[in-house]
Amino acid sequence: MSGALTAISDFLGWNNTPSDQVSIVVTSGGTSRQITNWTSAVLRLGIEIMPWTAALGMTAARASAAGVDTINPGDTCQVYIGADLVFTGYVITVVEDLGPEDHMFEVQIASKSVDLVECAADFTTFQMTSTNALAIAQKVAQRSGISVVSLNGAGDTDILAFSVILTETAYEVIERVSRLAGVLFYDQPDGNICMSGVGTRRAASGFTMGQNIERMQAVRSLGGRYSKVTAVCMGTVSLFTDPNVDALESQMGVLTVGVDATDPGVPRTRNMFVPVENGDQDYAVARQRVQWEVNRRIGRAYTISLTADSWRDQAGQLWLPNMLVPTTGSSGARRDLLVGELTLRQTVEDGTHADVVLNPAEAYMPEPMLNPVLADRFIQALNSAQADVDHSIQTEDLPPLDGAAQ
Repeated sequence: MSGALTAISDFLGWNNTPSDQVSIVVTSGGTSRQITNWTSAVLRLGIEIMPWTAALGMTAARASAAGVDTINPGDTCQVYIGADLVFTGYVITVVEDLGPEDHMFEVQIASKSVDLVECAADFTTFQMTSTNALAIAQKVAQRSGISVVSLNGAGDTDILAFSVILTETAYEVIERVSRLAGVLFYDQPDGNICMSGVGTRRAASGFTMGQNIERMQAVRSLGGRYSKVTAVCMGTVSLFTDPNVDALESQMGVLTVGVDATDPGVPRTRNMFVPVENGDQDYAVARQRVQWEVNRRIGRAYTISLTADSWRDQAGQLWLPNMLVPTTGSSGARRDLLVGELTLRQTVEDGTHADVVLNPAEAYMPEPMLNPVLADRFIQALNSAQADVDHSIQTEDLPPLDGAAQ
């Protein structure tokens, strides 16, 4: 019986630990009200998930008393776990489900960034010059009432010129400019989004098999990995010269530019070619790109999916995307991994669980990208006289992982 009471007190937040009770504050017509005591809750958050979402369920009897049946799509909504604001957004859908034995209401909520993902980018001008990545993102987001903030200076990268494609969504514009700046962007609790580097927060404790891990799946894979990634120039040799078996090696020698990266964990010959883009002075972006291909593919090849018995670390802070968490498997090996995605689940019957997807931090490094405007020969000529050329992306080459199972 004491175990059952403990589970109930944890669910309702009756003890001194931070509460995991999910609640929402709904605002409609200038009036706000808080609704708690959901019988089920599923929250989905992630670095590469936008918008963040929640699906909250309640029986009709409770819903009528709490006023859930008066919630309308379009209402502004804040989602809380205990006293922690998780995200701010809108009620998207209200579902009433009637069956022979039950009558349920489900409220589906999305963060404010849903408008960036679904709606076209709206500008007074589609050509921007002498600006930076953060300013462009702020401009495209402000029409949806969303601010873009920078963590540790992320996004403060000069963009000489940037063109918005007429049919792009706001999300697609921000995604493209974030790649130019070499940063991540994702939702924040207050409804805004941030530009950030990889792994800007660290958990106070981690996931450990035999302690807070209920189930764990570790993947080691060679899928999509290459022994060597080589940068090549797509010039007249490849376009107008027929391959010659006797001269193939010399022809390929003309194409390659001496920029490559290797994955020592791939046991057989598997080659990948990536093109050198026009305007890539001294192959600076190509060098970053080939190393990024190797590192990201290795990072995605070592995925850990686990179910934890709590939503918080030992200091009481919630697990969140882009958080570095020490993870210890059954072998006792410990490694810092990045939270890429998590689903927070809670029901009255089953309690509280967190489904977490973790990878090495390299798995989420943004792809180096050359500003397409720099491929324009007029722009190249304009910049050729500058003593200090900004390559838009400044990232260090990452050393390859050792490939050992964790």
